[in-house]
Amino acid sequence: MKKTLTTIGVTLLLSSTLYATNITTLLNALEKRPENRLDMLAIQKSALGEQAIGDKLLPSANLHLGYEIYNSPNGMMPVPPNELIGMVKNQEIGQPFSKQIMREGASFTWPIFIKSIFTLKEKARFLNLAAREKQKLSLIQREAVVVGSVAQLRYLEALKTALRAKKRSILQTMVSTKMKVKEGRAPQSALFVLNSHINELEISLNNIDQNINLLTSKIETLTGVHLTHSVPLRLKRNVQRGEIFALKPLSARVEASKKGMKAADEAYLPSVVTKGSYSFSQGDAYNNGNRLHEGFGSAGIYLNMPIFDHSISTASEEAKVAYLQEKTEYEKTRHALTVQASQLAREIGLLRRSITLAKRSVSNQQKLLKIAKVSFANGNITEEEYLRYEDALANARANLYSFQAKQWQDIAQLAVIYGNDMKRIVK
Repeated sequence: MKKTLTTIGVTLLLSSTLYATNITTLLNALEKRPENRLDMLAIQKSALGEQAIGDKLLPSANLHLGYEIYNSPNGMMPVPPNELIGMVKNQEIGQPFSKQIMREGASFTWPIFIKSIFTLKEKARFLNLAAREKQKLSLIQREAVVVGSVAQLRYLEALKTALRAKKRSILQTMVSTKMKVKEGRAPQSALFVLNSHINELEISLNNIDQNINLLTSKIETLTGVHLTHSVPLRLKRNVQRGEIFALKPLSARVEASKKGMKAADEAYLPSVVTKGSYSFSQGDAYNNGNRLHEGFGSAGIYLNMPIFDHSISTASEEAKVAYLQEKTEYEKTRHALTVQASQLAREIGLLRRSITLAKRSVSNQQKLLKIAKVSFANGNITEEEYLRYEDALANARANLYSFQAKQWQDIAQLAVIYGNDMKRIVK
């Protein structure tokens, strides 16, 4: 008894979980999926790229330690000529030259002004912006795919229901036809025709199940949620139209390439860098073997101006080509999306009318089928004529469900173009 209650409890829990799954649950699940995490990591990577360029303007310092061996005495430090003369005259003074020298010290470099680095930092900032906009767009695109897949799933389920209704209707007709055949009022072939239609329906239903399996797998791949049936789709509000959001990542990349072109030209400008070093050397003086400890340091500021470097010219031309590529891609995409947005907006309006007409057609075909059933039972129409009415109702329902699915897919595509979060569009 306890085991039975446990089983019932688990069953109720599972059924409540399935019932609780809705389109909002599916769309929220997208933010926790690896695809979204990869987009977020791309943002972090681009932010680090900006930081890495900024780091080039910061000072760098290094420590060094080395042991050097020479085949003839080498200087431990620079010695002014006047001091060297005094050392040569007095051999008791150890001269700072040795064949074995231990050196230790430190050095630093600090770029004071390199114009291109500032510009490259601006370029990296635009690339980071492009990554952030792409993450938003990619999430909305995946939302649109989920909504479109759910709409298609609902279409297939409705089509399956319509075909099952058609099957039930034909089976009901088959009961009366069997009586007619038994009584000799109808040929045996009438049953063969009906059985053939039932078999065709079974094939169609099996094909629908295959497509449903593909769609549920697609939805599970995107969301991590396995659906045993579709979830409801209701329009919360219409798509808010404005600027084309889908162009934002491309726009940011165009600005980034423009900064890259500017940075390439700025490579001709002079740069200012300060450098310094200190070295502490130890060794045995070559003239008297005394142990010496000598220190030497320097610091300076340097102006570097390229006079001739053909690679700079080539890099500048490459940057211009890259900019033109990004700009052309932006203009091509802008034109395509503008046309597509207008086409989708018109199509959504036309689909609304198509849905209204399709509902009317379904209602009419239902009435005609009822009449056809009576006529067939009375022998006023042939079996083939009656089955055409069954087909007509099934086709009318299929058209209605197809229009509804297409409308949702168009709404989802339009939402992507204008950057509307699908969670605000559907419920």
